[in-house]
Amino acid sequence: MNVDSLIVGAGFSGSVIARLLAENTKQRILVIDSRDHIGGNCYDYVNKVGIRISKYGAHLFHTNRQDAWNFISAFGRWEPWEHKVLAKVYPHDVSDHYMHVPVPICIQTVQNLYDSSVQSEEDMRRWLDEETKDLNFQAPYKNSLESTVARFGRRIYNDFFHSYTLKQWEKYPEDLDASVLERIPLRFNKDDRYFTDPIQMLPSCGYTGVFKDLLNHPQIEVRLNTDYFQERHCFNGVNFTVFTGPIDGYFASRGLDRLEYRSLRFEENTFEMGDKDTVMQPASVVNEPSMRVPYTRTVEFKQFLNQRSTHTTLVREYSTSNGDPYYPVPNERNTKLYATYQQLAERETEAERRTVLFLGRLANYKYLNMDQAIGNALDHWQQWLKDGVIKIH
Repeated sequence: MNVDSLIVGAGFSGSVIARLLAENTKQRILVIDSRDHIGGNCYDYVNKVGIRISKYGAHLFHTNRQDAWNFISAFGRWEPWEHKVLAKVYPHDVSDHYMHVPVPICIQTVQNLYDSSVQSEEDMRRWLDEETKDLNFQAPYKNSLESTVARFGRRIYNDFFHSYTLKQWEKYPEDLDASVLERIPLRFNKDDRYFTDPIQMLPSCGYTGVFKDLLNHPQIEVRLNTDYFQERHCFNGVNFTVFTGPIDGYFASRGLDRLEYRSLRFEENTFEMGDKDTVMQPASVVNEPSMRVPYTRTVEFKQFLNQRSTHTTLVREYSTSNGDPYYPVPNERNTKLYATYQQLAERETEAERRTVLFLGRLANYKYLNMDQAIGNALDHWQQWLKDGVIKIH
């Protein structure tokens, strides 16, 4: 076929590489995706009441990588947006009384739930020292239970992490790598923003608008509703392929066990509010760390960029093991299995006598934020140039 490079997947990883190829080479690039839209899990659209919602859950762009921002900000239109999240917590889980408190854990969280006398960073550190004293957990931690209790103490662990982790991962924290909950920040100040990165943005044109700009190039062709594995024979003549799908799917014929992923199911409800500025929730995202409800969080998309509508749309998220793969499950079994797939990937180019590169969250079996996916693609691009895999004109 009349194509020089094939990109499998129209999410951030694949689309960034496609754009870099188009801008720096004379190649003809084909981007395919099995879904009926571009943008991967960042795809969004305006619903019937005029609210832009994300089909696969809320996405907030934040980064401290200036190169990632410099690249992606050239596409679409972006506005500053500092994200805040509240957790609906039932103190001690003994009554129907609940409180909305900021997450990540910060001084206000502790003030509202446990000790109103905590006012300063020194107070916060002293309070946490008391909460974590007499614990026998020492780094390196064996699992997420140890790493979380060692940092936060038993009370915060029970109120925020134990049940939420079970709902999200269908595993107890003691059955997950320490790294899963280690990445959750802990604040010793009153900063109740969800992220502290210097660059925090949302696209006013939606992420779909960003991807439309990103893939709008005369050397790039996009084909949707195209399954790589069903159409693989059509691409035998393509010498350069970047695969961004699940790595275990690529090597399914080898008979290995499948890697474990978590997925999400969404329950959407729209309500008439009357006033264009009225909202239902105290924050755009409310986490549900209690087992009293089966869902993990509720998102009110109207609040993002202060959209105006006489209605509002709430989306509840349920974590599940069925459906499209979203999150790799980091544990010993999956880590060892991925290493086997990685060895197969490294041998693929030699076996196929053509270049096949594996890139992105599913291909590298690693959770990546949007900026990390962009940065990862930029880093790989530079490495491929250095190695002579790609030659620019």
